[in-house]
Amino acid sequence: MAGTTHRIAILGAGAVGGMLGVLLADAGHDVTVLATDRTSTAINVNGLSLRSGRYGDIDVRVPARPWLTAPVDLVFVTVKAPALLDALTRVPPALVSGATVVPLLNGIDHVPLLRTVLPGAAVVPMTVGVEATRIGPGVIEHVSPFADYAISAGARDGGLDPGSVLREAGLDVDASAPDEATLLWRKLSFLCPHALITTSTRAALGPAREGRPDVLHGLVTETAAAAAAGGARIDPAAVAQRLASLPGTMQSSMLKDALAGAVLELDAIAGPVLRSAPDGAPVTRSVVARIVGAGEPAATPS
Repeated sequence: MAGTTHRIAILGAGAVGGMLGVLLADAGHDVTVLATDRTSTAINVNGLSLRSGRYGDIDVRVPARPWLTAPVDLVFVTVKAPALLDALTRVPPALVSGATVVPLLNGIDHVPLLRTVLPGAAVVPMTVGVEATRIGPGVIEHVSPFADYAISAGARDGGLDPGSVLREAGLDVDASAPDEATLLWRKLSFLCPHALITTSTRAALGPAREGRPDVLHGLVTETAAAAAAGGARIDPAAVAQRLASLPGTMQSSMLKDALAGAVLELDAIAGPVLRSAPDGAPVTRSVVARIVGAGEPAATPS
């Protein structure tokens, strides 16, 4: 390995967390996975496995525990937003004092929460764009050629640089966002319209955008306005162009969760828009109401 070996905890053993655990362990780091009893047992028995066209098939042996038991240098938080509070009970604050905590969650509000709950840690948010699936406990399939991470320029907060750690493990890291607000809203400005239009129509992106172009336009416009209110400059035309260029078969993770009957990340993804848009985000509010009215289990924006 090219760099220093670090003690790293991965909070959450889903697709993103499992893939990170494999690549970081394969790069020589001392990795511990924090997960439920069932998933921890499966990983301790069978190890972590990644199946990837880009990285190949990699199997590693790493310890997995229901909670952290020793200090670490770096913690990647990879659970979904509705599970964050429960997951944080697995991380005693004293064991991450002086560590760097890197949340990879969707949305905005998890960052101040983590800084409150873990006051002794340096919380350095990142975003991730990767298409991967957990096909079983500890078994991850990486189904896209990309694994794109982003961090704001100079975001170290005096601690360990997580971007360098990920680059050394073979992951792509973009540091072009000038600040934290821009970093988080850049992802949300695309994710919110994509997730809401596909989930509300129960359709992949192509049929959804062709069937409700007016709604998609409203979602993009309102999210950009909310971003501006939050201190980030987002070009809605660029977001619309990106959405128009994507394959029509693409499904959002929220749509996949809805079809599976899982809890939706509605508050993490739509909540910041509803709370920040100057005009109250009427299109976003209507689409969210439609999703909730369909009877999906959801963390509903307030």
